Amino acid sequence: MPYSLARHPFPPAVRQLVLGSRTVLATAGDDSLVRVRLVEAQPGELAGFIAPGGGDHVRVVVSPEGGAVPLGPTSEPLGESRTETVVDHSVDEGWLELDVLVHGTGGGGLIGPWAARAPLGSPAVVMGPKGSVVLSGAPGEVVLAGDDSALPAVRRYLRMLGPSITGHLLLETRFELAPLGIEVPAGLRVSILEPDSAPSAALAAALQALPAPTDPLERFVFACGEQSLVSPARAVLGAWGIDVERAVVKGYWKR
Repeated sequence: MPYSLARHPFPPAVRQLVLGSRTVLATAGDDSLVRVRLVEAQPGELAGFIAPGGGDHVRVVVSPEGGAVPLGPTSEPLGESRTETVVDHSVDEGWLELDVLVHGTGGGGLIGPWAARAPLGSPAVVMGPKGSVVLSGAPGEVVLAGDDSALPAVRRYLRMLGPSITGHLLLETRFELAPLGIEVPAGLRVSILEPDSAPSAALAAALQALPAPTDPLERFVFACGEQSLVSPARAVLGAWGIDVERAVVKGYWKR
């Protein structure tokens, strides 16, 4: 039976959490991937939290150096937010884990330096997920393509799909996969693509070079990276005869 994708909206939620722990998973040059565990500031903050889809994500607001997050008149967080994929969570135990990409020793951006250096106990406000894309059934084959920002979602999809899947795994990264907990099934052909000055360009070219599916209804495609990947990835879907609603194609960040 062909697979299906169902999109489920969730009611908005704002949750007050604090930094409980951090673990450096891997480094590549000056960059690193840091897993942070956020725990409830008060019992019950994560009540009702669900993230059943492979790429479910939340928006995170923090303050530099671990200060308090300012709130507006209706308790909405004020300040710059970042979107991060949910790695794992436990409502019963009151925690949520995210893998954060930290750029360089200076840690550019906001969430990266916070994840790398903020004192344990520093507050964070988490919003969402706004919705979930849930994959049902067993695709005949898969194409999973992503850059560093997509590694947590790729890992979740691999675990959800199971060890018997076949297809292609295209990753634009300098990180080793084993320290990240990414286990590649034997049936996937792996292409590790070297990042360059044009983010996601190598991913787009690799997608375009793949053979068309024998049965478009059986090929599941996940392709997420820098915003410039979206247009060529959708063009590939059209050439393969795959409806965009039966795939996951997103720009996780914009240069």
